[in-house]
Amino acid sequence: MNHVADILRTGRALVRRPGFLLLGSATLSLGVAAMVGTFTLLDSIVLQSPPWPNHERVVVYGGRTEGDAMRAISPRLYAAVGLPPSVVSHGIARMPETVNAVGGAHREMLHAQRIDAGFLPTLGIVPREAVPTAASGEGLFISHALWRRWFHAKTAAVGSTLVVDGQPMTVLGVLPADYRFFSDIDLLILFDPATMAADTAENMTAVGLLTTSGDEAAFSADVVRAARRDAAGLGLRGEDLHWYGATRADALVARGAHDSLWLFAACALLVLVVAGVNVSHLMSVRMFERIDETALRMVLGATGTRTWVPALTEAAVVGAIACVAGLPLGTLLAGRFVDFLPPAWSVSGLPPTPGWRVFLVVVLAAQAAALLATASGATSISKPLLRREQSAMRGSAGVGRTVRRARTYLLLAEVAVATVLLSLCVAAVSRACRLARTPPGFDSANAVVVEMHPPARDYPGASDVLRLAESVRVGVTLLAGVDSVGWSTQLPTGQAFRMPFLHADGSSEFLEYALVTPGGNPAMGLRKLAGRWFGADDDRRAGRVAIVNEAYLHRFASDGVGDVVRPAGDAGPSARIVGVVEDTLRDGSGVARPAVFVPFAQADARHFALVRELAPIYAVIRGPAAAAVAQDDLPRIVERIDPSLVVSAPVPLRRIARAPVAMASRNAILFATLSLFAVSLAVIGQYSAQAADVAAGRDLIALRSAFGASPANQRKRVLRQALYVALMGTGLGSPATYLLQRWLCKEAEWPGGIGIGVTVIAACLMGVAVVAAAVVPARRAGAVEPWRVLRSE
Repeated sequence: MNHVADILRTGRALVRRPGFLLLGSATLSLGVAAMVGTFTLLDSIVLQSPPWPNHERVVVYGGRTEGDAMRAISPRLYAAVGLPPSVVSHGIARMPETVNAVGGAHREMLHAQRIDAGFLPTLGIVPREAVPTAASGEGLFISHALWRRWFHAKTAAVGSTLVVDGQPMTVLGVLPADYRFFSDIDLLILFDPATMAADTAENMTAVGLLTTSGDEAAFSADVVRAARRDAAGLGLRGEDLHWYGATRADALVARGAHDSLWLFAACALLVLVVAGVNVSHLMSVRMFERIDETALRMVLGATGTRTWVPALTEAAVVGAIACVAGLPLGTLLAGRFVDFLPPAWSVSGLPPTPGWRVFLVVVLAAQAAALLATASGATSISKPLLRREQSAMRGSAGVGRTVRRARTYLLLAEVAVATVLLSLCVAAVSRACRLARTPPGFDSANAVVVEMHPPARDYPGASDVLRLAESVRVGVTLLAGVDSVGWSTQLPTGQAFRMPFLHADGSSEFLEYALVTPGGNPAMGLRKLAGRWFGADDDRRAGRVAIVNEAYLHRFASDGVGDVVRPAGDAGPSARIVGVVEDTLRDGSGVARPAVFVPFAQADARHFALVRELAPIYAVIRGPAAAAVAQDDLPRIVERIDPSLVVSAPVPLRRIARAPVAMASRNAILFATLSLFAVSLAVIGQYSAQAADVAAGRDLIALRSAFGASPANQRKRVLRQALYVALMGTGLGSPATYLLQRWLCKEAEWPGGIGIGVTVIAACLMGVAVVAAAVVPARRAGAVEPWRVLRSE
């Protein structure tokens, strides 16, 4: 009963003075959020098994390159390997592609992958509501997300018909919600690899199901023998064979994620430890505030756990509130930061979400941190409680000096880390602001972009695509409010296809390479600096021509109009430069890259096939009514020309122009969030440590005052200690920031890295925050009255 009364009394005290409760819970919730966010990614990507039931026995086989562990195979080698005794089944899949899909009222461009009939059984995937016709080698499977979006999760979807690139196909089943095989897809389309058995291009992925888990080496040897037998037909040399074999699919999942995520998890655990240490300082302050009451209760006979009840109650409440606040915050962080992860790290088709294991580990860790903070706080007052007079006379001797030194080192580390992250935040924000003020290099007003993928079966050559483009252009330009229409394989910003070109000294360099129709460049808003645009006369019968940007002139020391662009190797004949356009802001680096534009009509068949396989085709509509035309009229015009074709949703060119700034802004938000965590922990750590020192040293402060120290002198002592931590911490953090220069410049594409001005600003902000955190403890030190403290002795 006495324990219950103590718990209720402690609860009422927390409500009357909620400052400690709010500050302690907020501090610990930062550690909880960091743990939840990081452990969610760790659990979803590293600890959980891939979404294939047979993953322990599945291997990917074929050839690979030195820099990439993923293997690829040609249909010819796949047929040559066959089904040796070391595997019980095998399957093959083509590279993912974009297709035109029509089903009922739905018309979309979807991501598809073509597989043979043995692919899913080898992985152990059993589609939902699958029908027996799946073995016939015809039809397709739809993703769970598409099933919900198009068919509202109704079983009637199975057996229905979708038109994919003009071909009717039967829906054979629905894939599991978490299905993902190294890429996100909407459709899995069955095909027969025997129809391509002579193809030697290594652009497919083959999987095999081992007879036993120990047959990997045996099957790898089977693959090498098959490649050696048909080396001449495959175009392989003897030194190429050691790159062939089989690799467990488990080893290829989330490549490069394991070490990084375990490091992130260790950092998150460290954040929780730091938060726990800060809470222990706050607990010490609370216990010192109750030291007279606790001593009196001990004198009156309170023993055992009774003296611990208030502290344990506060720890339990702080831990519970921290979990309630930190769990949703951590879940939000995991959802926000997943966009920053490399696509190769994705394992499941579902977004990472915290599971029961994450919640259990984090809740237990948070409660343990709160209890350890209580124990640490109790230890800090044990000697003052039992030997108050001796403690007052000796100050911080013995263990106290060691604890204070360790506390100072921890504060220095917190301030140093916060300084580094704050420098990154200031640099990211300044870069985002600078990019926002940088002109994009093209006119993005009154223009929209739509994406199209004419299927190669119906539009095999560049001339066929040009006829389609011309038909669409004629139909659209007749509408009111349309000034121009053009087609291109590249937009002014974003990713670009690259081809090799020759310098004057014979060396080669890969440059951005785009095919455009007459009117394509002006429709995209590119600004012509010299020469002319492409015209209808620039066809296959005319001399080869090209348009380049300013970056090309600088990189290749070109004279501009009249000079010659020379593709490397068999990339095509030389072309005469007929125009020069202004550079565009392609990405967040702010660095212009050389680009070469070539007329659609002058692209040879082989290069056009390569470009269309790796790059989309965009239609750009410019004019006051461009948005309305692209939304309402363009789909009808395209459907009238070819009912199987689909256009994407229109995207304003202005939004595309903001893409580089959007990436920089996202980086700024990321570093702002991280720096907010670090600065908050550092500031709270400084406040709690100084407050604990003041509470523990009240007797010594009172003694100094009794010998003539003024309140101002007492405040200066506390602020001087805070200033020392600020100067030393920022002094350690600034060189660490400088060491990031090389990585930021090379890996993160931050030209110039972090300037000295940014570092100085971050250090000043950090120093002001750390010193400001000590103001309240300094005022408390100045308010200690000697006669009250000495009387309590």
